[in-house]
Amino acid sequence: MKKPLRTPCMAVIVLLAVIISGYAFQGNAADTTSQEAPSWYYHSIVDVKFVKDHTGMPMPDHVMLIDARPYKPKYVKGHIPGAVNIPDNEFDKHIDLLPADKSALLIYYCEGIECKLSHKSAQKAEKLGYTNVKVFAKGYPEWKKAFGASTTLTVKAGEVEGSMDIAMFEDLLANSPEAMMIIDVRDKDEFDKGAFTGSVHIPVDDLENKIKDLPTDKLIVYVCSTGARSGEGYYMTKDVRPSLKDVYYLEAGCSFNENGSYKIKKTEG
Repeated sequence: MKKPLRTPCMAVIVLLAVIISGYAFQGNAADTTSQEAPSWYYHSIVDVKFVKDHTGMPMPDHVMLIDARPYKPKYVKGHIPGAVNIPDNEFDKHIDLLPADKSALLIYYCEGIECKLSHKSAQKAEKLGYTNVKVFAKGYPEWKKAFGASTTLTVKAGEVEGSMDIAMFEDLLANSPEAMMIIDVRDKDEFDKGAFTGSVHIPVDDLENKIKDLPTDKLIVYVCSTGARSGEGYYMTKDVRPSLKDVYYLEAGCSFNENGSYKIKKTEG
């Protein structure tokens, strides 16, 4: 009995069957970045490997990773390391945080494949003229699944070494004070007249012996009335306990009123 011949026609049929089954599998996959992606999806989608390969701590030059979710309760509870939080509903308020270079790589993400926030923000960035915008559609849930959770805040630095951006400090103070330990290094008579809510009073003259007890799970932020003593506290901490990484100070003057209000004035020169 002769064996059936495998003609070129049969080979083509087998190849087509493999291709069709591949498309069927792709269509059934949970990844909505396939050809069945919703119409509101941004046109340039990347996966978790792309994000891992192009970001890091410190963040590479010309790359910005942006978390488009609300600060509370999402970003502050966990985010991809190095990500800057610009909630989509506050996009227009924080355009100044985006890089001046319109060719910089912007990677937006939010809360997973059904979350629209990152796609909406990416479209807004593209309208501003940014030419290399991507969306990590599976977002933070996929990152957490692959690499675990992170609650480390990305601090926006001030203009001088060791300082924290004043606007970021005020935002943390208003929305997430539990994320930082504010250490007021002024003298007692100054502190008694007013201070930031929840701040700890350690005069700079008494600070050195207490540095060993500072926590590692919060941002440490030194404040004073001019920025001089707070800066001294920062550098003292770096000398005494260099392993403590999340330490900053306000290069600013802080004054307080009897009604509990305060004023932060940027130090000149």
